[in-house]
Amino acid sequence: MKPWIKYVTVSRLAIQESMMYRLDFIVSGVMNLYTLVIPLAMWVTILAGGSEIGGYRLRTMVTYLIFVAVLRNIVLAEGFHYQLADDIENGRLHQHLHKPLHYFVYMLHMHAGRRAVHLLFLALPAAAAMVGLIYADYITAEGLARHVIYIVLSMVLGTGISFLIFFCMGLLSFWVRGYHVIFIFFGNMFWFLSGMWFPPDVFASLSWLLQLLPFPYQVSFTANILSERLTTEAILEGLMYQAGWIVLLGSAAWAMWRLGLRSYQAEGG
Repeated sequence: MKPWIKYVTVSRLAIQESMMYRLDFIVSGVMNLYTLVIPLAMWVTILAGGSEIGGYRLRTMVTYLIFVAVLRNIVLAEGFHYQLADDIENGRLHQHLHKPLHYFVYMLHMHAGRRAVHLLFLALPAAAAMVGLIYADYITAEGLARHVIYIVLSMVLGTGISFLIFFCMGLLSFWVRGYHVIFIFFGNMFWFLSGMWFPPDVFASLSWLLQLLPFPYQVSFTANILSERLTTEAILEGLMYQAGWIVLLGSAAWAMWRLGLRSYQAEGG
């Protein structure tokens, strides 16, 4: 069997596993609407009457939040770090290390399969949202067509950044017991830093700091491309930042994995 076929099979199994619980998937998707409704209601109140903050008016903020709501369900790897941490803490990682699969590549293909299911279910709602925004003159079809390659590339790179961030978080369980508290704290900070509730550039006092971190380059950057707020030069610069974070986070994940395996083997799993 060719090596890549094994990993394709992993993605297929992940898709099948996700499709087994379609009702749970749909219900959780509906329940997650609050993550759009709450910030939307907040910004509608703040920007009512033609107010403007950080260059965002009501229509541009609504467009941004809608795109973020769609993209985060396709791009973010949030949640799988618990599985990684649990494998390490309960010794199941030892079983994976004796299989003819590299654990990192295995988890990457598991994540890809699950994201593919999200993309499948969200394709129609996302298309409807875009048509609605175009019809309302919030965005233009010409702008989407002009930047489609940048949008796809940004989503792919953003997915990679998200996966590496959460992979590194999961690897902390090599050294930390009772990781749940850390993960909960990180989850709350993650939403704030990633621009889920507001665009990173909406507050000038924070924007310079957030732009130096990898978090906005998961979803927020792509949402701004879709919202047609960025020039071609700014898009290319952002893509370079995304590629740079892939290299940095990948190097960090590799180093943590190697160091973690040493301590894991020393403790006997």
